[in-house]
Amino acid sequence: MVLAGSRARQRLRIRLTGRCAMTRALGVCVAVGFSLMVAACEDTSWIVLGPTPPDQGVVIFIHADFTGSSQAVNVDVPDLTRTEGPCSRGGEGEVPSWRECMSSIRVFPGWTATLFEDKDYKGRSVTVASDTPDLRSLSGPCDGSFNDCANSIRVTRQP
Repeated sequence: MVLAGSRARQRLRIRLTGRCAMTRALGVCVAVGFSLMVAACEDTSWIVLGPTPPDQGVVIFIHADFTGSSQAVNVDVPDLTRTEGPCSRGGEGEVPSWRECMSSIRVFPGWTATLFEDKDYKGRSVTVASDTPDLRSLSGPCDGSFNDCANSIRVTRQP
């Protein structure tokens, strides 16, 4: 991006979401249909999930009992903050993600999912091999359960 005049000297922080490039210095939103890489910018790349075949992997849900917003996943996701989702902490310029946002998980036959407390598959974890309608039933580090707790997920096809 090349800007004329004094704006060229301003440091632009660009956040890429796959839909919108936000520049705080200009206060504009430009729709983009592809990923961009901008030199000297912080890593704000997003993990694109899908399309996922209907019988592969798992489906994560924002609410218990498989209700609310959902996302099919059949790949490992090291940082759920970088996956666009329904939850936000309300920070300025924050893009909603799946970080600490799932309350139930549907597991397709022949697949498992391991939920991790921290990004990059670290911290306490729990592996689920069948549908789990309420993650509060799984003992974990967030108020005693894994509800709204996962920051990364490994999705594995069983042999």
